[in-house]
Amino acid sequence: MKLFKLFSFRGKVEKSVGQKRQFIAQKISRRYCFSAVSLFALQSVVALLGAMDLVIPDLPSPIPFEYGRSIHLALADLWPLIGTMGMVYFFTTAELNREIYSPRLARWQYGIAMLFSLSIFGTLALRIGNGREFLEGLPIFYVGICLALALASYNLIRTLLTDKRNITPAAATMTVGIIFLLLLLLPNTITYSNPITDEATKFWVVHLWEEMAFELTSAGFIATFYIVSGLAPRAQVEKWLYLEAVLAVVGGLYGTGHHYYWIGFPSIWLVLGSLLGLVEVIPVGMLVHMTYKGLKSSKIRSKREKLTLWLLLSSVFYHITGASLLGLFISIPWINLYMHGTYITSGHAHLALFGTLGFAVLAGCYYVLSRGSEPTLKGYRGGVLAVILLNSGLITMSSALLVAGFMETYLWRILGMDFMEVSLLLNPYLIIRAMGGAMYTLGDLLLFWHIFKAWQATKSKK
Repeated sequence: MKLFKLFSFRGKVEKSVGQKRQFIAQKISRRYCFSAVSLFALQSVVALLGAMDLVIPDLPSPIPFEYGRSIHLALADLWPLIGTMGMVYFFTTAELNREIYSPRLARWQYGIAMLFSLSIFGTLALRIGNGREFLEGLPIFYVGICLALALASYNLIRTLLTDKRNITPAAATMTVGIIFLLLLLLPNTITYSNPITDEATKFWVVHLWEEMAFELTSAGFIATFYIVSGLAPRAQVEKWLYLEAVLAVVGGLYGTGHHYYWIGFPSIWLVLGSLLGLVEVIPVGMLVHMTYKGLKSSKIRSKREKLTLWLLLSSVFYHITGASLLGLFISIPWINLYMHGTYITSGHAHLALFGTLGFAVLAGCYYVLSRGSEPTLKGYRGGVLAVILLNSGLITMSSALLVAGFMETYLWRILGMDFMEVSLLLNPYLIIRAMGGAMYTLGDLLLFWHIFKAWQATKSKK
């Protein structure tokens, strides 16, 4: 009962989100969000060049393919992280209707996060890395990222404890998400000689960052946005948020088990991973239902909120299809035995990581950076076109990768054809993948331009 009271809303907080008061933390959050969308624009260009390099092997490039891929994967992890930091500061202060504990710490944290993120990209471009897939930067740089997350965790905890009676579920959920980001990354700053330990801790970032930590931070943002836009009443949003938080932690922790079995863990983890991974679909289904009811009962008039919703609904779509259902399918043991490590894994990764997390972070960053402005009808249509291009490009890329993966599985791993012969047969699908990547990059750059103009229009007001 005491716990429920701790996270319950008081009367004065009820109106806080809709108020126009501007906090220092919200000004600082703009730096995070603009840096994030800028790095996202860079990532799409890097990814397109990598896709073309597979089709045209002799494509001139100052950076070898393997290091270009490393930069692409590092960007895929770090731009959402930087954007999430900004979103959490913005929406936590909006929810609590008070300043964070230390704006100075938030500024220092931004500088630290950017310094070590750019250090990872720069050293990889210079062909300096540790060869550890997905975490290929030098370990010392991940210590720096941990320092930034530690400062954020401390700042947010002290902010919540300043007024315990008015802690909100959304603010608490986002804070827990940031803490989990720190706890899951910390073990990856250590070099392990045991390959099983190394692989297990790697999946705490590769899988659990998205399936648990980012899930919590995104849920807090979505809850706040739904209340502000009038899509759902606070009581209904809170019920969803509690369930989402519990299932994200339980489903994320145990759902990772479908990775564990293949690196030497007991077979029970296969069962746990397959069954409990399914529970993560439940809160997403509830969110879809809540959104449907909200859109039927109320009309969103703000073009800014409409464009934010376009991005959020894209995230929800891929959460159900690319992350949950496709992820569950390929984690079934007798299917995973043949498909693991093929282009199917790559197709799933694109749908799950950018499709689910990327769209959610872009929605939050756009909402933060456009505060105080309203897009024109032409600007709104340009934003919608960008979202459509992003979706079309992502679906084209991922579909081509999935088809190539199924062919790769059947021809190479079942029929036993020569690997190089199979690779030549897959080339047409890789060309389609590159074409989808070009469409995706166009949408990305168009959305970046739209967000840049919103940021410029509101810069002088902040």
